[in-house]
Formats: sequence, C-alpha cells, structure tokens
Amino acid sequence: MKKSIITSILFIGLILFGSSCINDDNFIQEGVLKVTFSDAANITNDTKIVIDVMDISDREHVILTKESVGKRPVEITLNTGNYLVRVMADGHTTLRAFQIQKDKIYEMLI
Repeated sequence: MKKSIITSILFIGLILFGSSCINDDNFIQEGVLKVTFSDAANITNDTKIVIDVMDISDREHVILTKESVGKRPVEITLNTGNYLVRVMADGHTTLRAFQIQKDKIYEMLI
C-alpha cells in the first residue's frame, strides 16, 4: 500500500514537471509582412496608403486593413499561411500574393 502511494506521488510529480517544461513559443505560428515603397513609387509624405490583407482562397473578405501615410514601411504580423495583399495609394492599386512562414519576415517592395 505504501509503495503504491509513493509510486503515485512520483508519477504525478513527473507529469507536473514535464508539463512545466513546455514552451508556449513553440505553438505560436506567426510571421511578419513588411511592405516598403521604392523611390520610383509616386508617393509623397502626405499620401494615404491603405493595405488590405485577404486569405488567398477567399479574396472577397478582407482579414485586416492597415492605413499609413507616406513611404514609411508597414509591418503586419500574420498567422502562417497564403495571403493576398492589396495596396492602394494615390489612385493606384497593387495586388500581390505571398506566403507567411513561422518566425520569418516577408519583405514586399511596392
């Protein structure tokens, strides 16, 4: 009886110790989309930039919209997957597909 109680306590202690070693960072599946603007782009310091992100398989629904002004780089954190981005600036629209991978930065030059 005493032996089974000690064995049970050791087993529970081992389970608690093992579960405390799990790192939550292993479960985070995110990457970053970084949109930068080239010197050739006709964007002034007061140009309004609108960036829409959509799932590549569902192009009708916008997942995320980010607004910016001028040529400042825009960074968007996304879950891993395949996306479509629409960048609208000064009457011009650019549409591009891209893939987000875990812990990677996808740089897109417009």
